[in-house]
Amino acid sequence: MSAPDYYFALIHARTSIPNQWVEGFYHQLDLEVRRRADPPHGLRRGSLYYPTAGDARWALEAGIPSVRVLVPLYSREFLHEPPPDFGDRLYQPGDPATMPFVHPVLWEPHLPARRVNGLAQATSLGTAVQEYGDYGMVAICRLSAYTEELRQLIEELADRLVTAAENPDQVPPWLRTRPELPMPARRSPAARFQITVVRPRGRGVDWSPFGTDVGWVTDRARDAAQRLSLLPEIVLGPAAPGSVNGFHDTAGVLLLDAAVLDDPPSRLIAEGMLRDMPSWMTVVMVMVIRPDGDDRSHELVAQARAMTRNGVQIARDAREFQRAIDEAVIKARRNFLRSRRSRGPWGDLP
Repeated sequence: MSAPDYYFALIHARTSIPNQWVEGFYHQLDLEVRRRADPPHGLRRGSLYYPTAGDARWALEAGIPSVRVLVPLYSREFLHEPPPDFGDRLYQPGDPATMPFVHPVLWEPHLPARRVNGLAQATSLGTAVQEYGDYGMVAICRLSAYTEELRQLIEELADRLVTAAENPDQVPPWLRTRPELPMPARRSPAARFQITVVRPRGRGVDWSPFGTDVGWVTDRARDAAQRLSLLPEIVLGPAAPGSVNGFHDTAGVLLLDAAVLDDPPSRLIAEGMLRDMPSWMTVVMVMVIRPDGDDRSHELVAQARAMTRNGVQIARDAREFQRAIDEAVIKARRNFLRSRRSRGPWGDLP
C-alpha cells in the first residue's frame, strides 16, 4: 500500500548552504497549510523542502514521496538552471491540470517568458499586493515594512494549496483562471559565468577532494558566482561548448584537478587549454597533500604555474579553496569587464 501524499513541495534554486529567506518563507507557509489542513484519506499533514543541493540529490536518489502541489520559487537562477525535481516541468505547454498541480511564486521580479509553466497562477497570487509583482516575494520577505503584505500572500497561497490538495479530482480554481498577461519588457541577457573543470579522463565535474562532509568543490564555485548575481554554467573541459578553444566569451574560472598533471594524455589537453584560455580567466588548482608528498606538491605547483600566463591559485584544503574561489571569481569578473571596455563599446553582457 502506497504512503499518503504530502500537501506540497517547495522547490527553489538551491546551493550548498541553506537560503535563510527561502527557509523562513517555507516555514511560514507550511504552518499556514497545517492550520487549514483537514486531510482526507490518502493525504497527510506536512510538506517537503530540501534546503541544499546536497539534500535534494540524496532525496532524489532515495525516492521523493508523492505530493499534491509543487510550489517552485521562480528566480533568475531557477530559470537558468532548473532544479532536477522540476526541470522537466518548467517549459511544459500550457498549465497541466493533472496532479501534482503547479503553483509557482515570483521569487524575483524578473518575469520569465510567457511559455514558462504557471506564470499566470504566480502572477494572480499578488493581485491585491502590487509590491509582489514589482519587487518579488523575496523583497517582501526581507523588508519588515511588508509584514502585513507577506502575511496576506502566505494566507492566500495556503488557501489555494489546501483546496487543491484536498480535492485532487477537481481542477483548482487558480488553474482554471488564466488572466491575459502583458508581454514582459525585453531585458538584458543574463550575465553568465563559466566554470570549466579539467580533470583526468573518465572523471566528472563533481568531486569532493576535501571530504564528503565539505561537499563538491563545484558547488562551492557555483555559490561564489551566485553571490555576485552571476549565472554559473559548469562545463567539463575540453568538451566545453563555445569558441574553438572551448571557452565562451564570458567571465569564468578554471578548476584544475592536480591529478591531471600525473596523467600524460590529460596533461597534454590541460596544457592546451591553459595556453589558449582567455586572459580574463583565473585558475584554481585543487590538490590534496599527502603526508609524505610535500616535495611532489611543490613540484606540481611549479608545473601548473609554468603552464599558464594567468597565474594559478592553489587550494590544499577546504578553507584554502573557499578563499581561493571567492577571490578567483571576483578577479575573473573584474578582468572580463575591463577586457570588454578595452575592446570597444559593450552593451548587454553575454
